[in-house]
Amino acid sequence: MTANQTLATMLDLTLPDLVGKNLDVLLTSSNRLLFHLQVMTVLHVQGHIEEISMSLAGAKGIDIPVIFNAVRRNVDAESYTECVVIRVNERKRLEDELFNIKKATEQVPGALYQFLLCADGSSRFPYASEGIRNVYELSPLQLKKDADLAFKRIHLDDVEAIHQQIADSAKNLTVWHQQYRVVLPKAGIRWLEGNATPEARANGSTLWHGYINDITERKALELTLSNEFERTRVTLSSIGDAVITTNEQQVVEYINPIAEHLTGWALADAIGQPVTRVFNIINQHTRLVAKTAIARCLDERAIVGPVCDTVLLSKDGNEYWVEKSAAPIFAPGDVIIGVVMVFRDVTGQKRLREEVAYHRASHDHLTGLANRREFDRMLLEMFESSISPGVAHVLCCIDLDQFKLINDSCGHFAGDTLLKEISVVLTQTVRAKDLVARIGGDEFAILFQSSDLQAAKQIAQDVCDKIAQIRFHHKDKFYHVGASIGVVPLDGRWDNAEAAQQAGEIACFAAKHEGRGRVHMYTDLDKTVMEQRDQMQWASRLQQAIDENRFELFAQPIMALDEQAEQGLHFEVLLRLRETGGALVSPAVFMASAEQFGLATQIDHWVVNNVLKWMKTHADELEKVHIIAVNLSGNSVGDRDFHQFLIEALDHAQVPVQKISFEITETAAIENLDIATEFIAMVHQRGAKISLDDFGSGMSSMAYLKKLPVDYLKIDGQFVKDMENDTVDCAMVRSIKQIADLTGKITIAEFVENAKILMLLKDIGVDFAQGYHIGKPQPINEIFAWKNITNTRLSGEDQ
Repeated sequence: MTANQTLATMLDLTLPDLVGKNLDVLLTSSNRLLFHLQVMTVLHVQGHIEEISMSLAGAKGIDIPVIFNAVRRNVDAESYTECVVIRVNERKRLEDELFNIKKATEQVPGALYQFLLCADGSSRFPYASEGIRNVYELSPLQLKKDADLAFKRIHLDDVEAIHQQIADSAKNLTVWHQQYRVVLPKAGIRWLEGNATPEARANGSTLWHGYINDITERKALELTLSNEFERTRVTLSSIGDAVITTNEQQVVEYINPIAEHLTGWALADAIGQPVTRVFNIINQHTRLVAKTAIARCLDERAIVGPVCDTVLLSKDGNEYWVEKSAAPIFAPGDVIIGVVMVFRDVTGQKRLREEVAYHRASHDHLTGLANRREFDRMLLEMFESSISPGVAHVLCCIDLDQFKLINDSCGHFAGDTLLKEISVVLTQTVRAKDLVARIGGDEFAILFQSSDLQAAKQIAQDVCDKIAQIRFHHKDKFYHVGASIGVVPLDGRWDNAEAAQQAGEIACFAAKHEGRGRVHMYTDLDKTVMEQRDQMQWASRLQQAIDENRFELFAQPIMALDEQAEQGLHFEVLLRLRETGGALVSPAVFMASAEQFGLATQIDHWVVNNVLKWMKTHADELEKVHIIAVNLSGNSVGDRDFHQFLIEALDHAQVPVQKISFEITETAAIENLDIATEFIAMVHQRGAKISLDDFGSGMSSMAYLKKLPVDYLKIDGQFVKDMENDTVDCAMVRSIKQIADLTGKITIAEFVENAKILMLLKDIGVDFAQGYHIGKPQPINEIFAWKNITNTRLSGEDQ
């Protein structure tokens, strides 16, 4: 017997202990008989035996379990047996290692394999991991026999390239690396990537060791990115804005064609350059080097811009005003890996803005006429020149009549259209050297240069006539507008230009006072002008009183003449102005000025707010109150902004709104019938009532009554105060009462000054009476101290 060192080591013996000995010495006594009867018999019959478990006799009588393999061979007419034994624990270790290796290979994406290309051209996979099933939808066993099964699944367009690269790898013994497509029965078309290292063998074959992986998703992503890159490249090349991208070190990575044009740098030359060299900008004011938006973006780690305060100095010497912005490019982990900057040439826009700004500085943006600033400049210039002897100019102030009605009824767009039309009339009527200006919403002015007063007045009259002829068409309706014009000479009589302009405005208001749609010439002793001057002074005093909150609420009782009428206080809220000296002023003194100069609505705001505040303060006593009458000016009735204010005030007042009756004059209601009807409906929706004041004063009162759904008619006092002496007045009151009964309205008679008038009204059937005989106005906080006025007044006692 011969043996190797491995066997001697396994048995803890030396080689001399084994060489030349009989096989029996290796067998334990318990295995020796079994070995000869079974193992040697099978070996003699079959010529080989595999995987027999047995024990060998080791040193010191120790049994060593092994796996026994043997084969009989005949050489030169002699027979001998080759045996291989593997110690059981060593086999277990090897099997464990093999299992771990196999398990690890199965975790690798794709498949590990050996590919054998034989000298005769046939091929197979001597080894393939289980991952090959996912790659080719074939088992390792199928490919172990024939590799052609895998080749048949390669996409037809890739087969030739596969064979060529395998041949090159075998010839040159270079690594085979290739991406290709396969067509699988279940998964369809998939992309694979293979890598393998060749090994030349003595028999002329080549064996590759490698792996193969499915990269379909990666290829799809690459395709998407490629398409996106191409789309981005084409987009950046075609957009009108210039684009520069840099890395985090502010080194240029890309510029688009527009950026090439503006900077003067070609893409190939710009790449790798510091951005400050390619995008060379300076401050527009100091001409010093300016910090780029990219640098600011990196400092702030945020989007910067747009900024347009810099000038770009092109490589070719040109200068461009640029507007720029920049945004950081973030990688995962909030790390900035670059910046993209977008900029554009705004040189033309800047020049245009400068021209527009220059034009707007002196011209009205809507009409194109001179604006207030330019008018003031020219007025001062003409005033200063008029101081010289023999030099005279004329100022003409124009205020449109009924324009607000058109603006409210038709909307601001229609109002703007009308203003443009009027501006054309003005410019076409005056002389070329005269200045026409729009100095307010519907206010215009003309400066007649070197003109006598009569010539200027004639042109002003032509303007007035032409504006009166305008028929403004809007939504199947025609509207007309007029102009009130004041003409004043610019001569040496004025202390300053402001005084001359104020005189022109006074003359314009005088034209309005005289009936509108006319021209009024200013003269120092003109009674109308003096009245307007007084009115303007009142306007200033009223504005101060509003600012200083110097108004007070008074109240006057309204008595029920019908003993069956609802019980409770019925009174009208009246306004008083407390002068700085302490005197009280009635609205009869100042209300006309307030309406003329647009202050009446501000006063009505104050009245409404303070009446609601008073009601909230006296909430516990309001059960004693039946109706609180609150006067509103005609300006407020026709002002939709005031409507909105009143809606919000009533909705948030938290008081019994049904106890309020808003008094509007008959004149205001008829002049703005549509808006007044809208206002009445709005008030009724919130539970409040409406009184029509001064009823009967208009020529068409009865005709309009059916169109105005009011709750109370206050009979004009001019018919009441002389009833006892004038049968016509008495008949008018009786007629109004009859009309009121037919239309379901309650009547209130004003100016009841004595007991006789009171009894006449009761006989006629008038529902309520108001006047000094009933009670004089008192501070509103004293109303709950009023005694029962019904019995004393109806009994005929006169106070």
